[in-house]
Amino acid sequence: MAKSILSVVREYVRENNRGCPKGVLQHVHGFNAKDIRLALETGQVESGRGSEGGLFPAGEKPEPKERATVTLKSRMVDFLRTLNDPTAKALCAEYDAEIEKRREAQA
Repeated sequence: MAKSILSVVREYVRENNRGCPKGVLQHVHGFNAKDIRLALETGQVESGRGSEGGLFPAGEKPEPKERATVTLKSRMVDFLRTLNDPTAKALCAEYDAEIEKRREAQA
């Protein structure tokens, strides 16, 4: 009997401690994109993005890791915000737009 997508994903996650890439399902196990999409739509598996990316058995996707909210770049921008300088204000606006674009892409 052939393995199901769910069983392959569950085994991959257990062995690799990370989400199963769709490519593994397609190129290693021979599932097609339609089968994978159906497994997602019927709630057998769920997908994650970024460092928590890949497919997981439904309800078993790990919680997102804490992201550092204070980086060197953000601290520099915070300092620039204190300056009464047109260039500093323009750089801060550019940074804010970049952050917003990244946030929208992750939604």
